[in-house]
Amino acid sequence: MPFIFPHTSRLLWVRTAALVCTCVTFSVASHGAHLGNGGDLFMFCWSFSFAGTLLILLVELLGLQTRAPVSWTNFPITFACYATLLCLTASVAFPINFLKGSQPQGEARDHRIVATVFSCLATVAYLVEVSLARARPGEVAGYMATTPGLLKVCETFVAC
Repeated sequence: MPFIFPHTSRLLWVRTAALVCTCVTFSVASHGAHLGNGGDLFMFCWSFSFAGTLLILLVELLGLQTRAPVSWTNFPITFACYATLLCLTASVAFPINFLKGSQPQGEARDHRIVATVFSCLATVAYLVEVSLARARPGEVAGYMATTPGLLKVCETFVAC
């Protein structure tokens, strides 16, 4: 039985790009960047973003939104906003901690550069997802898709 995509929207492709970018980022960083104990925060940011995006894609592709125990109209936009902020934090702090003045040369440094580039690409992909999914003026949407909802996400992220 072939798998058929129920719809091919821009949002689906942006989520797929974010999924691939976060997967590449934490795979490259865990494989050859030799992060040691200092890379736990960054690995959490990337793997959490990857796992959440994979969950959202699977639920939407399989049509399980009605069975989700949360308000599905708010969950994807809220998660995308948090993933944007997590990947942005990792994209800024990772090169400061692991590239600026770092000793490793060769392959470890190359892995760190690739992880930084794909983290930045994941940030852009999540930012595009938020901009595509947010409510437009006059549109009926969940609270988190509105400007006050997005500001609430930013407020809780900064508070943490």
